Amino acid sequence: MTVKNENKKRLIYGFLILLAVSAPLFITGDYPRHIMVMCGIWVISSMGLNLILGYVGLLNLAHGTFFGIGAYATALLIQGLGFSFWVALPVGCLITAILGFLTGLPTLRTKGHYFPITTMCLGISIYYVIARWDALTGGASGLFGLPRPNPIPLPFGGEVAFESTVSCYYLVLFFVFLTLLVIARFTRSLVGKRLAAIRGNENLAQSVGINTMRDKVIFLSISTLIAGLAGGLYAAYMGSLMAEQAHFLGSFEMLLNVMIGGVGTLAGPIIGGILLPVLTETLHFLGNLRLVVYGILLILIMGFLPQGIAGGLRLATQYYEQRRAAK
Repeated sequence: MTVKNENKKRLIYGFLILLAVSAPLFITGDYPRHIMVMCGIWVISSMGLNLILGYVGLLNLAHGTFFGIGAYATALLIQGLGFSFWVALPVGCLITAILGFLTGLPTLRTKGHYFPITTMCLGISIYYVIARWDALTGGASGLFGLPRPNPIPLPFGGEVAFESTVSCYYLVLFFVFLTLLVIARFTRSLVGKRLAAIRGNENLAQSVGINTMRDKVIFLSISTLIAGLAGGLYAAYMGSLMAEQAHFLGSFEMLLNVMIGGVGTLAGPIIGGILLPVLTETLHFLGNLRLVVYGILLILIMGFLPQGIAGGLRLATQYYEQRRAAK
């Protein structure tokens, strides 16, 4: 039975990968494809938030700000220093991770609700620095004219350019798969067991020899690095940045993605990161009233699917398997 279940999972995963790769073939039009690219970027950023929230049990309300830091760091390296995108992106991610590490040293010493409050205050402070540092970030005017990623030369001639929306979609999709693989390896290893112990009872984890402070700082840094990766891809794709991209309220949008999709699941941020942007575009005609729809959707999911859509699908699958086994 276990072998059959594993084969089913592989078939499902293979189908979903094939669906993601072939999506531009049956979804036509620049705007729908633009939404696909944005979904991929929000999926990456939501996976970063889910890593620290779902597996460590810490709510970082400055996650959206680190998204903006990664975007601005990548953009300034490209536009201000003339770096190639392929150099600027990893350096921008590293800068974001270092700032996340430095942030974690003092903030992770707080307990309970003080950590999210502290990170929210930090996010507000960083946002105002970015919004008013005209000489570096362009202030309220932002940055414009950012180039798309540099073409990749092929060994036998020609190159892979990223001028079209479809090529940018595949670039973002590559990083979605890469981020998913890295997080899956972390969470399914011995490291993941340590994170589960910290999330369950930090004092008990310390008593059995786990350096909880070290692990929390490391994974906050990794989480912010992933946020910086999403921000760097956003900057290169959009070609412009405004201070709003570093606003701490972006953290709540990513949190909504994770909560609706399923906190602490691999599929949750993917489901939420696709569902919410598509729903936003579908309900755009409602204006601000669409926030009411989000609120109702969140209440329904928290009431009937406390583990999110991914958790609900998992429970439904388990129930189905149990019914089949009983017959």
